[in-house]
Amino acid sequence: MPMTYVTNMQHFLDENGAVPEDIPGPALNIALFLGSIVGWVTSHQARQQARTNVPCRRSPGRRRCSGNVHAWFGADGSTIIWECPFCHDNGTIRSWEDTLWDRRRA
Repeated sequence: MPMTYVTNMQHFLDENGAVPEDIPGPALNIALFLGSIVGWVTSHQARQQARTNVPCRRSPGRRRCSGNVHAWFGADGSTIIWECPFCHDNGTIRSWEDTLWDRRRA
């Protein structure tokens, strides 16, 4: 069964805007996965659903999903929406602005 993630990227950062050195491994893995989605969407300014270069992280039945995440900006322009078209894992990402993953050009 696919998972839906509702994420605030600030929860993965310390007061200086960096990933803490003592972050647990599973939290670091999800931060890197979601951060990759943020980096791709913000560098491509994706306003409609687009295939990213971010591989799906889900492993249903202990077999790695072969999909690449599709992601885009939501209607509000500040929410990033993502979904794997194969396993249907999905989610929303908020509070990514001005984080280390934000790739918008000034």
